[in-house]
Amino acid sequence: MNPNSTTDDTQFSLLEKKPKKSQLFQKIFFFTLGVSSLSGWNAILTGLSYFADQYDGRNVYFILPIPNFISLCLIGLFLPRISSLLSMFFRIVWSLIILCGLLILLPIIALEMHSALGYWLCLITIFIMGIFSSLQQNSSIGMSGILGPEYVNVFFIGTGASGTIITIFRLISLAVIDSEKSIFLYIGIAVLWNIGAIVMYFAFTKTPQYRKIIQAHKKGRKSVLVHDQIVTEEEPDNAIQNDSLISDIINSEIANPNNQTETSNHNNEIEPSKQNKDQISIEKMNVIQTLIWINKVAFPIPLLIVILYIQTFMMFPGVAFQKSFDSEFINWGQCYISLGYNIGDTLGKFLAGNRKLFNLQILVGLFLGRFVFYYTYIAIAQGTLDANWISYINTLLFGTLNGFITTGYMILGPEKTNEGFVKEKIGFVSGFSLCFGIMLGTFLALPFSNISK
Repeated sequence: MNPNSTTDDTQFSLLEKKPKKSQLFQKIFFFTLGVSSLSGWNAILTGLSYFADQYDGRNVYFILPIPNFISLCLIGLFLPRISSLLSMFFRIVWSLIILCGLLILLPIIALEMHSALGYWLCLITIFIMGIFSSLQQNSSIGMSGILGPEYVNVFFIGTGASGTIITIFRLISLAVIDSEKSIFLYIGIAVLWNIGAIVMYFAFTKTPQYRKIIQAHKKGRKSVLVHDQIVTEEEPDNAIQNDSLISDIINSEIANPNNQTETSNHNNEIEPSKQNKDQISIEKMNVIQTLIWINKVAFPIPLLIVILYIQTFMMFPGVAFQKSFDSEFINWGQCYISLGYNIGDTLGKFLAGNRKLFNLQILVGLFLGRFVFYYTYIAIAQGTLDANWISYINTLLFGTLNGFITTGYMILGPEKTNEGFVKEKIGFVSGFSLCFGIMLGTFLALPFSNISK
């Protein structure tokens, strides 16, 4: 037996295990980002009855979510442009820190101020929360898009799990806690997830995946668009000397002779294009130019996401919660419906991790097939389909298809390009499309608001 061979095998085994452990950590980090991106808002939605008690006589259930929709859509619309003005550290870490403070502040305002002033302060607080929630959520979607489908998948599994976790605690609170005070439990859970994501972010900055994101940002800063073709200009050395992570990337490229040759050839190819008067700096595009360009690259994914979420939120939760239950079982019944949707949504997102299960045609076909749920939900609300188990299974299936199609679209979008920084911007636009679809679907659900009567 060759002792040198044994030593080599051991070293290879150790080197093999380290990347696997690192990759596991990164996936846990993106899962945590997914949970934290929605846990705060899920906590507020689950505790809307608390605000209704504090502001009796006001239409809390409809009015309170509106400021969140507005700010989510506004920031999502401008994020492809403003992302170059705000660092990733601010968009992720500082957004989570500020959200923690606002989450704690919101129920305290409602508890201490029952006047019109308190009500308006709650609306303003929710609007500001939407700003930082959009920054964190859409930036996380963009990051995962740069890294690849498996990270997109893990992130969206986290978003599904967020609703499931909060709903489970809602059921626990119904059993053991005064429902009026249970919102503080939900808020506490959301804050803990946010803190976990903040701590993990600092460890994530030491990983190769983080360097890949930084490299994509660097390439985006020195790229221009000429006749819909992306070309890369040379960047002054002093623009990158202070960033040690980027310097490491550059050093590794210099050490690789193949990369050096390719870079040299690429620079020679793009030199004439610098004189082209039609070239546009990608980092300096205005909002309209950026949106037109990204939607052109990603088409039809952003449009399909909007339509999907109009379809989803026209039926859930508004029509779904019109199912009639015995008076003492209403809260439990609605929680079971919500739990069924969130479990299904998480399951669908998990299944979409198998890339072989879908393509664009399959996803569009599943979307069209979901219109059958318009009949089942309306029939359940009107009592034609009265059994409780039918309502639970109906919502479980509805949520499963929603999660599967959503994640499928979010994976297909970044596949439209090979450029990492473009993948990130597609993630921004996809996140905006999701929020915009939710807002439109919520308003379009209003004609169904009294369908059970």
